[in-house]
Amino acid sequence: MNPDNRPLPSETWYALLRQGVETVAGKAVLAALEAETSAGLLEGLPMRYGPPTAQGLAWRAGRVAWNDLRRHNPAALGLEGLEYWLLPPRRRLSQGLRALVAFCQAGGWGVSLEETAHEWRLDLHAVPAPTADPAHLWCWFLAGLVQEFLAWAGGARVYPLRGLTCAADPTARHPCRLSLGREPLD
Repeated sequence: MNPDNRPLPSETWYALLRQGVETVAGKAVLAALEAETSAGLLEGLPMRYGPPTAQGLAWRAGRVAWNDLRRHNPAALGLEGLEYWLLPPRRRLSQGLRALVAFCQAGGWGVSLEETAHEWRLDLHAVPAPTADPAHLWCWFLAGLVQEFLAWAGGARVYPLRGLTCAADPTARHPCRLSLGREPLD
């Protein structure tokens, strides 16, 4: 997928979203969606299923996409070395999340990370093209991607998505904000 470990172009991010939706919903659903609309996945999913279901599909697609990113971009992510796995769990999660955010930034995402004692906050200001995203599916995709990363790096523990807020105006200073708890649910 990315043998040179260069930042992923926006087409690749879109392909990851598409592949994730196909994995979660099935080839038949994706084929039917593409046959009945020329609007594209980001606009077609909310038109066919409504925003809540489309957002759920994007979240699941993000979770699926993590495994592809990890498998095909290990050097660019910098999360495969023994030094990383020997870090204490809290440092491993924070360092890995910073690496994932940097990887996304290099791939065209406008995303920033803020860490507090109780949560990680990600502010999303720009998404990969195509940017026509009325249901904020890229925000949900990123939420799934980050949650699956945390489960992978955190020993299969579930770190809760405490909140995902999206501004009605996509040009707002922080169109989308994700908040994830730093304490696992178990």
